[in-house]
Amino acid sequence: MWVEQRGEKYLAVDRYKDFMTGKWKRVSTVMDRDTAQARNKAQKILQARIEALRQQDPEPQDISLAELKEEYLKYQTKLLKESTVIRNEIVLNVVVRAIGPDTLCGRLTAGIIMSRLIDTGKENVTINSYLTRLKAMLRWGYQNDYCPDIAGKLKMLPDRSEREKISDKFLEKSDLKKLLDGMQVEYWQNLSRLLALSGLRIGEALALTYTDLDTDQRLIHVTKTLSRASRKVTSPKTADSVRDVYMQDELLSLCRKLVTGAKERALAHGYASDLIFCNLDGEHINYDVYEKYLRENSERILGRRITSHVMRHTMTSLFAEAGVDLSVISRRLGHHDSRLTRDIYLHCTQAQREKDHEAVRKVSLIS
Repeated sequence: MWVEQRGEKYLAVDRYKDFMTGKWKRVSTVMDRDTAQARNKAQKILQARIEALRQQDPEPQDISLAELKEEYLKYQTKLLKESTVIRNEIVLNVVVRAIGPDTLCGRLTAGIIMSRLIDTGKENVTINSYLTRLKAMLRWGYQNDYCPDIAGKLKMLPDRSEREKISDKFLEKSDLKKLLDGMQVEYWQNLSRLLALSGLRIGEALALTYTDLDTDQRLIHVTKTLSRASRKVTSPKTADSVRDVYMQDELLSLCRKLVTGAKERALAHGYASDLIFCNLDGEHINYDVYEKYLRENSERILGRRITSHVMRHTMTSLFAEAGVDLSVISRRLGHHDSRLTRDIYLHCTQAQREKDHEAVRKVSLIS
């Protein structure tokens, strides 16, 4: 603030930036005398006027990543399933902690974000998933006037080739057989086999009860899922996820075995539970126990780590090789439209065509 004399009066003046033009403008108030007391009073008046003008300013303000995360999750809680919000919170906690919770969103750059996410030591595919969630949060923050537009500045970590990336999403038939044969715990082997033959999500499989396996009609009724985040049984991921999965012969035989085995375990350990997969107290098993077993065994047997979702995608590849139509596979998986399922399908059918061409190439029919 500064003071200008205007005749017998004094003008206290300050500046602010007009959000419409980006230019500096003045605000002023008249003082009868140029004294310290008068200046203090004028300063307060000018600050109040500038603050009132800023309240009308639609330009996004800037807040820290931690503050934006809290607002974003509050918003999601009103619209999304609890399990989805918890899953997003887990990812965002990692991202915000890695970048720095006090970092102002408007100060972020692609270089800062990438260097700090790379420092987490995660693989490219995981970092890309972090970026997807971070961009969604920043985009929401900009749309709701919490922060400047930064999402468009973010650059994706360079991927491996698309062909390599897709091939990591499923197991070849020979690798699947090798993995299952190498598993020494039959309980987890059966769960792995179920995921690969049915295409169920791990949460859907862990929520199955006796009545969900209708071996007379050869159907698995998928009507619920076990949330990994909340450990509660909820409705499936989407409306399309509520479905009946037809049991081919291999799957029918396995499901009969699963029902019999579950009843025998309940009787042997003295618990009352109709769950197909449960712990020795008859309660839902912990996701992480199976994921750890699958991760360690796949690394030991195949030399690569896989997740339960790889087993689900493996069903897509097996059905594609068998010539099953993509629409049939999508309905079986509970997908309305999945780019990844389509990409895996095309990858496998193209690979099969190449094998067919190779088999025909050296055939001599006349000479």
